[in-house]
Amino acid sequence: MNLREKMIVDGLPFVWSTNLCDEEIREFYKRYSGHIQESDPPTEPGVIHIPLRFGFLEFLEGVCLWSASGDHHTVLYRSNKDWELWNARQGEIEELRQEQAAERGVQRQLLAVEDNHLAEKTERAIEAAKFDAAAALMFARTELRLKFTDWKEVPFLWSLWRSQFQIVFARFPDSGYGLEFLRKFDATPQAFRNFARSFASVRGFKGQECAEQTKRIYDEAMRMFPDHALLAADACLFWRRLGRYDLAMKICAEAIRRGFKDGTKSGFEGRMKRLERESKQRQTE
Repeated sequence: MNLREKMIVDGLPFVWSTNLCDEEIREFYKRYSGHIQESDPPTEPGVIHIPLRFGFLEFLEGVCLWSASGDHHTVLYRSNKDWELWNARQGEIEELRQEQAAERGVQRQLLAVEDNHLAEKTERAIEAAKFDAAAALMFARTELRLKFTDWKEVPFLWSLWRSQFQIVFARFPDSGYGLEFLRKFDATPQAFRNFARSFASVRGFKGQECAEQTKRIYDEAMRMFPDHALLAADACLFWRRLGRYDLAMKICAEAIRRGFKDGTKSGFEGRMKRLERESKQRQTE
């Protein structure tokens, strides 16, 4: 469409934007001048005047889409054949959309079936203490999600798969499986913090295994993100909860030395005072 915008046509009022030639727009105006002239706006109280006007007007061998705002008139002409072609094209586009939607629906079903199958095999492997096999299955589920990028077409919970998978890895006796997952697919301080909390929570924050494996998570997290104060705060809280004030104060002292801020009013300095006080109370019990 060769649209000429905001032009003046000799002998005609208004400013025109149109794909018609000058003679054709003159003919259009001659035929519809009475229709397209703007009447005086209503003055009755409570009556709202809408300046934009439009309509479909028959012209030549087709129809013009006419619109006007103030003295600017836009006239877009399409022949009947053009409209037929346009309607046919719109029908083809809609048919294609429906086919694509059907294909996506089938793909969603296949993804769900495959993921459920892998999830069931993972659960059986964990129950049988075959953790290498279970980890391999979890990684396969991860790759399945990474292949599908259109998240609007999958169930909402699929968008939360990283946090969901951390919970599964927290059930493994060795935190190394979950650490491998995080390093490869979710290497963020918050992800490490969440995994450490989940791993310790599954074990009720009790036992030597809980202490050793959770320490491994925090150590790796602080190695990868040495300047992240909230990791240090989380590790302090973990050791405090386990009654290991020596380790909690060691981490707290290093945080103070490095000038970390944990977002609380008293900061790591206040945290250290509380740890020292509780440690002394524990020793006198």
